[in-house]
Amino acid sequence: MDNISIKDVIDALGAELYYGDSSRVKDVFINNVTSDSREVKENTLFLCIKGERVNGHDFLPASYEKGAVCAFISENVDTSGYKDDIYLIKTEDVIKAVQTLALWYRRKFDIPVIGVTGSVGKTTTKEMTACALAAGKKVLKTIGNRNSQLGVALMMFELSKEFDIAVIEMGISESGEMDRLTHIAEPEAAIVTNIGVSHIANLKSRENICKEKLSITNGFSENGGVLYVCGNDDMLNVITKESELVNNTAEVISYGTCDNCNVKAVNIENDNDTVSFDVYINEKTVHVTLNVTGLHNVCNAVTALLLADRYGVDVEAAAEALSEYRPMAMRGERFTFNNAIVIDDTYNASPDSIKSILNVLWDMKCTGKKYAVLADVLELGEMSKELHTEIGSYINNMNDTGRKTDVLITFGKNAAFIADKVREHGKCEVYSFDNRDDITKLLKENLGEGDVCIIKGSRGMKMDEIIKGLK
Repeated sequence: MDNISIKDVIDALGAELYYGDSSRVKDVFINNVTSDSREVKENTLFLCIKGERVNGHDFLPASYEKGAVCAFISENVDTSGYKDDIYLIKTEDVIKAVQTLALWYRRKFDIPVIGVTGSVGKTTTKEMTACALAAGKKVLKTIGNRNSQLGVALMMFELSKEFDIAVIEMGISESGEMDRLTHIAEPEAAIVTNIGVSHIANLKSRENICKEKLSITNGFSENGGVLYVCGNDDMLNVITKESELVNNTAEVISYGTCDNCNVKAVNIENDNDTVSFDVYINEKTVHVTLNVTGLHNVCNAVTALLLADRYGVDVEAAAEALSEYRPMAMRGERFTFNNAIVIDDTYNASPDSIKSILNVLWDMKCTGKKYAVLADVLELGEMSKELHTEIGSYINNMNDTGRKTDVLITFGKNAAFIADKVREHGKCEVYSFDNRDDITKLLKENLGEGDVCIIKGSRGMKMDEIIKGLK
């Protein structure tokens, strides 16, 4: 982050100083913004955010001792313990205040921003896009899980003159959130990976989720922008420039593996370790080999190449860079246990991402059994039973087509609905547990030479503990 003065902060917010030496606001600078007292260092702006369990105001004294020179507060604080070298700015809503400052800071840089959203696959698409662009550009990409109302604002403060372009992940869970995010980041290009059922408890329907995701184009300037939508998705494949859900200045390009896509991957070949394909971009056929598998990753790679081409990176160099891409921790990582292949996809889960990882399992060649270990998908609200049961039906339907799951193991009361449905079908060994240790024990006793096993569930189900038990 570049230095900005306390006066800059006050002017950007149109705020008044609650505490501090007003005669020195031009001479005191910040170069770090955080709401985490553990990340405070000298010249930090500390955000006193009141949460359900933690009140950031309680950490203000400690942050001051560690070097914070400014803080956003939303309640009165006792200033008797401070010198006049800390500057307190009071606001009704700390998050909205830092969002306002983030937009002011973002506009200091004439740097293209690519926004990435979707129900699943945001992080992988962000990583692949950044990887492809890095073949010719200096790229800023979202750090960790900074894709929220606060996280996107904090990412704006990572901008600096050293970067040519930024790839920013944008996640939402409620109506109206994307509009705020897109007006912080002001992207000139955006990717929407799919429309699933994540956060359907809040947004009520896939139609509402689609509307919310596509409002990412609201942040496009009057000169327009480009929206990339995955044509494999049944709701995105009908989106065009004329769609009422899209900013009418936006160009719309669909990508994927289906015939209706504007840019389509062809000659797709999967094996247990890689997937390869060809894609025609800018009058050139490019061959790509990825060290990950699954059609969803083919789609991710296609849009990464499209963005690389749009911003002047040679697509063949971008394809070569993608060949070096490796999955992030807990997002499709592979290891062996007792000569069986285990795929760790335990970072999080939705019904859609479970289907994607199941397809990875079914595409893999093995001489033994195929195991699917699935836990509850959380935050589905009143639709939870229906959506878990539908996953079971999906497994049954695929079994009937020869895409076989030999052993299904579920963990949790909602995942048990998957097991119940598959058990009815009678073509798969089915086990249900309410204890992760029992699952680890079963896998240790049964996984062997030639087997393949996927393990997936919502983050709150802590399926990574099973992974730890196998390593």
